[in-house]
Amino acid sequence: MDIINEILLRSGYWARSHMNSVTLALLATLLVIYGDDINRFVKRQLKPYPRLVRLLGFVLMCAFGYGALTVLFTPVLAGWFSLISIKWLAPIIVVIFLFIGWLAERKHQM
Repeated sequence: MDIINEILLRSGYWARSHMNSVTLALLATLLVIYGDDINRFVKRQLKPYPRLVRLLGFVLMCAFGYGALTVLFTPVLAGWFSLISIKWLAPIIVVIFLFIGWLAERKHQM
């Protein structure tokens, strides 16, 4: 049992030391999976407007919208993960990535 605890603790400390990268990867993956849906929604909203407005809307959404989501929510998500016990941090992250993989599979992204 001590070996399992040791593995959980070491992997948890490793995950904690790389938390910004882990959360960035999680958010980027979610944006890849749901980006088409977001783009379709914005495209529908901008459809009645002239081409230049649609172009500017798309650029703003991609450059600032996706960028802002990533930059603003990475530290928020990292903060939430910091509330998890170090012992369970790595297994929870693995489960979340598996869940995201399942979501990608459902949306035929894989």
